[in-house]
Amino acid sequence: MFKIKLVFLGLSLVIITNWSDAVEHTIQDLNFKAEALENMLQLPQDDWLNLTLMGTKIGYAHVHAEKSEYEGEPAIRIRSEVVMEIKRTGTDLRLAMTRIAYLGTGLVPRHFVSTSNETGQEKLVEGRIRNGVLEMETTLANDTTKVKKEIPPDTIFDLSISYFVSQQDIRVGNHYKLNVFSMDVLEPIETEIRVVRQDQINHQGTMRDVYVIDYTMDIMGGLTTTEWISQDGTTYQMETGLLGLKMELIKTDMDTALGEAGEVDVILTTKIFAQGDRPISGSNHLKAYLRLDSGDLEKAIVQNQRQRMIIGADSRNGEIEVLTIELNAIQTRNFPVRTSETEPYLRSTVYIQADHPAIRSAAAEIVGSQGDAWLASQKICNWVYKSITDKNLKIGFGSAVQTLESLSGDCTEHTVLMIGLARSIGIPARVCAGLVFQGDAFYYHFWPEVFVDQWIAMDPTLGQLLADATHIQLAGSGLESDSMIEFGEGVLRTLNQLHIEISN
Repeated sequence: MFKIKLVFLGLSLVIITNWSDAVEHTIQDLNFKAEALENMLQLPQDDWLNLTLMGTKIGYAHVHAEKSEYEGEPAIRIRSEVVMEIKRTGTDLRLAMTRIAYLGTGLVPRHFVSTSNETGQEKLVEGRIRNGVLEMETTLANDTTKVKKEIPPDTIFDLSISYFVSQQDIRVGNHYKLNVFSMDVLEPIETEIRVVRQDQINHQGTMRDVYVIDYTMDIMGGLTTTEWISQDGTTYQMETGLLGLKMELIKTDMDTALGEAGEVDVILTTKIFAQGDRPISGSNHLKAYLRLDSGDLEKAIVQNQRQRMIIGADSRNGEIEVLTIELNAIQTRNFPVRTSETEPYLRSTVYIQADHPAIRSAAAEIVGSQGDAWLASQKICNWVYKSITDKNLKIGFGSAVQTLESLSGDCTEHTVLMIGLARSIGIPARVCAGLVFQGDAFYYHFWPEVFVDQWIAMDPTLGQLLADATHIQLAGSGLESDSMIEFGEGVLRTLNQLHIEISN
């Protein structure tokens, strides 16, 4: 039930993202010399890196940079490719992502194209930046979404971070602040860069002088990556504990990078065994003590009408109580349901194409003449549970339309399909990300909530009209973005460091 897409997107944040005198700089303070970068790129730079997860090879990254032109002006063209293979008993999943970015010679973002296959189909994102305004198109399953947004003047592409650092007067203690445009999140992210120390690294039998750099992106509680780079901007190693799992990229040769991947079971590595009483699937009440090895429980766990927290004197510790609503207490109304609070949860988005003709047609057929929002939601939930007969992890993250066509997938596919069907007939619905107890442990999981005059959690993956009390919702945005990576926030804050002791 843990979503490999969150690992994939997290990995790409690490792979493509690259704060001395204890002086803090912004990009406007720096006298960046474009000609120095041009000199550095007189010949193409071509780097291959091994990608490992928990010490096991799972893929590779390839980055190629060269001088080019964009709209008749000198530019730098950077092409990156990331391939990740997740092998576990009965399931092989190959995820691939390619990015091409054009930068002005002062590292000013100009144009990018990103393709990825985490949905099982090609997802294409293309953006152009002119006069501080980004115009971006995202195409998935033949549907194109267009957005326009302003970009801060101190923004650089994630692909160009190592070049930015190498063209400064690198000294231990240097500290920079700038905005980095992430092609995963599709937003500029405030980022701190710190030159931590000098070091040496063994690259294919030769010791190389390098600087150790920490990058911290202000997203999901803070994502920090450590990189070992040379004075000329060559990356020899990158490392992160993202999602609680040790991931590394190590510079190598092409043949080694393209070598066979090993087997790693992400699901077994990330499940949480509970202490104390055994939770009961289907129960309407759960009470448990929670403890984080580090961090803040209040930022990791959602508090709402369904689940409440009492935080201890130490913000890492607390007690949670989850209560499901009684069926006879559910307040409902006829759909379409429209309130100022819930209007955003009727939108069609990249992964949840609520206005697609196929989704609208299927929802109308499922619901029939039923006009009550809660009874219609039950019909949709039952239909999704019974219709997705091929329950598997064959793709990273399918969209609502893809899932309707294939009728296959795991918890994310069940969730986006149910939400798309509900929204298409005017029932607000949103994604919940968190944990659920199944069999022997708590697993990371997705499920939907519908608004029928109040928010009700349901679970079409498990066939539960009311999501049981073992569903613990974690932090994350309530409205999905075009990347949906925000739902990984709770995972980032809890994975491999949350302990659960059942007390009822």
